[in-house]
Amino acid sequence: MNGKKLALPALAAAVWFLFENDRLVTDHYTVEVSNLPDSFVGKRIVHLSDLHQKKYPDGYGRLIEKCRECEPDYIFFTGDLFSRNQTVPGDKLTLMKGLLSIAPVYYIVGNHEIFYPEKARYMNDRLTEVGVNVLINRRVRLVCNDESVDLYGLALPMEHYKSPSGSYRRLAPVTKQELDSLLGTPDKNRCSILLAHTPLPFREYASWGADLVFAGHVHGGVIRLPAVGGLLSPERKFLPEFTKGVYTDGDSSMIVSAGLGKFRLMNPSQVICAELKKSEK
Repeated sequence: MNGKKLALPALAAAVWFLFENDRLVTDHYTVEVSNLPDSFVGKRIVHLSDLHQKKYPDGYGRLIEKCRECEPDYIFFTGDLFSRNQTVPGDKLTLMKGLLSIAPVYYIVGNHEIFYPEKARYMNDRLTEVGVNVLINRRVRLVCNDESVDLYGLALPMEHYKSPSGSYRRLAPVTKQELDSLLGTPDKNRCSILLAHTPLPFREYASWGADLVFAGHVHGGVIRLPAVGGLLSPERKFLPEFTKGVYTDGDSSMIVSAGLGKFRLMNPSQVICAELKKSEK
C-alpha cells in the first residue's frame, strides 16, 4: 500500500518534469538602445542560446516555426550550440538552415565550443558553408537605408569559465582592456551591439562601450522561483545576478536568454523576440 502511495507522486513528478522540459515559449521584449539609427527603430531580433543536446523530434520544426512567427530581421545565437561531450551532429545544420530561411543568422561560440576547439572549428566551417555569419572576436556592420550599426561577436578564453585545474572558483575576471584587445575599441558615436555568451561581466561590457548586449549561458538559473528568480549558474554559484530578461547599466542594456536545452524547472525553453527602440536618454 505504501508503495502505491509513493508511486503516484513519483509518476506525477516524472510527468511534470517531462512537461517542464518540453515547454517552449516566446517572450517579447522592447528594448531602448543608445545611438540607434532611425532605420533600425522597430527592427526585430530573434535571440536563441544554449541548445546543447536538446532534440526536437520534428527536425526542429516547432522551434523554427516559433522563430518564423516573430518575423525577425536578424537572428542571433549566443553559443553552446552543442555540448562538450557530444559528437557534433548534422541536425545542428538542419536547424541553422531552417533559421536562415527566415532571416540572416549571426552566431558566436560558448564555453562548450571553446572547451573543444577542434569540434568548434569543424562546426564553424560547416555553419559558414551554409551561410551562417560566425563571429569569433570580430565585427560586422548591419546596414539599412545607408545607416548601420556595429555588431561584435565575443569569444572569451576558457579561463573565464573554468580554471586550468578544473575549478569554478576564482575565475579570471573580464576587463575592459581585455575586451579592447579581443574586439578593438568601439566608436562611441556609433551604435555597438555585442553578442557575448556569458552575461556575468555585464558591467565590463557596458564600460567597454556596448550599447546593447545579447547573452545566454546561465540557462535562466536552471530552476526559477517566484520573487527569487534563477537559482544556479553554470559556475555552481547560487542566485546569479543576471539570468533572464532585460537589464540596464547606465546607457547600456542587456538581454539574457534562458536558453533552449539542459535540465530546467519552472523555466521553459525560450525564444526571445526583441524589438529595438531608440533610447530617449
